[in-house]
Amino acid sequence: MFHQMATPYVFQLKTRLLSAATAPELLYWINNILELGATHLLLDMKDVLFMDSSGLGALVIAHNRVQKAGGKLMLCSLSGQARMLFELSGMEKMFEVYSDKDAFEQAS
Repeated sequence: MFHQMATPYVFQLKTRLLSAATAPELLYWINNILELGATHLLLDMKDVLFMDSSGLGALVIAHNRVQKAGGKLMLCSLSGQARMLFELSGMEKMFEVYSDKDAFEQAS
C-alpha cells in the first residue's frame, strides 16, 4: 500500500559547522515549526561540512522532539566529516537520510 507523505517543511542550515554555537538555530526552528503543527521535517545539511558531538547531540534532541510530537525528521545532503561522524556514531539507524532534496522528493 502506498502512503502519501505530507509535504515536509525544509530547513537548510546556513553554516559550515554544526556545533554548540550553531545548534540553537536548529533547535529554535524545530520548536517553532512543531508549534505550528508541522509533522514532516527535512533538514538540508548541504552547507554543513563539520559536525562535533554537540551538533550530533542537537540532531538527537531535534529527532526526539519531532518524534514526541508524532512527526518525522529526515536529513539530506550530508557530506564531509559531518557524514563520517554521523555514520560512525550509528545515527543512520535513527534517521532517514537522502543524498539530496531531489532524492527525497523522488522517494516521497
